[in-house]
Amino acid sequence: MPDYFYHVYNRAVDKRTIFYTEKDYEFFISKALFYKEKTRVKILAYCILPNHWHFLLKEPTCEVAPTSQVGYSGISTFISLLSNSYTKYFNYNKDHSGRIFQGQFKSKIVKKEAYLQTLISYINLNPIKHKITNKPDDWYYTSHHNYLGQVKFFKLVDRDYLIDFEEYSKGMGQYIKALLKIDDEF
Repeated sequence: MPDYFYHVYNRAVDKRTIFYTEKDYEFFISKALFYKEKTRVKILAYCILPNHWHFLLKEPTCEVAPTSQVGYSGISTFISLLSNSYTKYFNYNKDHSGRIFQGQFKSKIVKKEAYLQTLISYINLNPIKHKITNKPDDWYYTSHHNYLGQVKFFKLVDRDYLIDFEEYSKGMGQYIKALLKIDDEF
């Protein structure tokens, strides 16, 4: 639906690693930037990890969509083009054949502002959740750096949709506390 936000994600078949090198991540992100422009979706947050990825996307309005087809989804088109492009890259460069993603991507519509802010922290801090790093600043393949104004490599996030730094920091703190509480329970 136009003007709605969606949490979109997918992972590799058998949870295998599909991003090995900096070149792999950079290829995926450069293609995301290219297809974002082509489909006119807006990116609010992203995170790419060794075996999966997350995006928080806004569906383009009908006025800016590149086609007026009934039922056109900029998000579906964006993810399809991105996934197909990365699969071809992966298969060629890793001497592999066949699919690498576990079926179709998953998506959840975001209907509440509070959930939107929680989701941004969840996506940006996913490397901590998966114990890839202890500090979000150490993982380059996330929009966390955009929210802190420290864009290290990529300008994938649409600046018009960045939430206020204080709100982001507050949400980040709450999310980390929740993560620590969950870890203490197990």
